[in-house]
Amino acid sequence: MEIYLFMSNGTVTINFTIGFGNNLFQYSMGRLIAEKNNLQLRHRAISEMGIKEQNAPVDRSLPTIVVDDSNYKKMFFMKNLQNHNVIIQGYYEDYKVCGPHLEKIRSWFDHPGITNKKDLILHLRLQNRLIQVSHNQNHISADSFKDAISNFDYENLHIVTDAEKWEEYTIGDIEKIRSEIQAGPNPPKNSPWVEPEQSLEYMNHLISGLSELNPVVHCNGEQVMKGTGALRGGFIDDFNLLRTFDQVIVHNSTFSWWAATLSGAKKVAIFNPWKIAKPAKMRRNLGETNYPGWFNWGSADDLYFKKYGIK
Repeated sequence: MEIYLFMSNGTVTINFTIGFGNNLFQYSMGRLIAEKNNLQLRHRAISEMGIKEQNAPVDRSLPTIVVDDSNYKKMFFMKNLQNHNVIIQGYYEDYKVCGPHLEKIRSWFDHPGITNKKDLILHLRLQNRLIQVSHNQNHISADSFKDAISNFDYENLHIVTDAEKWEEYTIGDIEKIRSEIQAGPNPPKNSPWVEPEQSLEYMNHLISGLSELNPVVHCNGEQVMKGTGALRGGFIDDFNLLRTFDQVIVHNSTFSWWAATLSGAKKVAIFNPWKIAKPAKMRRNLGETNYPGWFNWGSADDLYFKKYGIK
């Protein structure tokens, strides 16, 4: 028989998934619920952001509530979750949940501070986005990015990307990306691969179109980190670079969404459709984010596969 020698109001356990941006949503949801209800926290560290591991004990005599994508709104706004254990296991890509608590959330994380108020930075999340069918219908065309860029007054355009290089790609380069992701401990299981020729065409379309603007490009050539899906080593340097700019264009990626949200950038553009797959749209509204200084652009017609007839 197990004997528990402590009493508590309950513990929030955060089960982190793959994805740095996902983890920030999960941590924020868990901590907001914990602070609102005077609950303890249990989760691994997010050391890159100054978040230490918490190992609060779990009083298993208390009832447990699981908060996931299907019920998070109801659970978050419940008046009282005291004397319950709460398990966080969802994605929570909902700007409306974070919005009323922005200053509090920003105070939780280490921050480099905004130092560049003259230039504009665009984040391009590529890697598995190039090669998986589940992502290829969300490829934003170079022309659409240019439309967003035209709304800014800036001196220099910067692009930060997980691409290894900013020059013409070959089939071999695309196959290398696929092999790196497939070789990891958590290779994609339910998403088929895009034909390499299609991935190649889109990548070279982006490079050719955006190079016309003479950008300063920051490529991350480090190895893909095992167990992350497609995150490269040194990713926090890219994240922190984004957070030093006062003008940001957010790719449809939680990585850049969080960078702009935590920095408090003065002007932020975000692609409105975000994710066009219907199940994703049901719980993901980040393309509609309306925080101070944010605006959205584009429509589904601006996606590469629609503009250029790619299936």
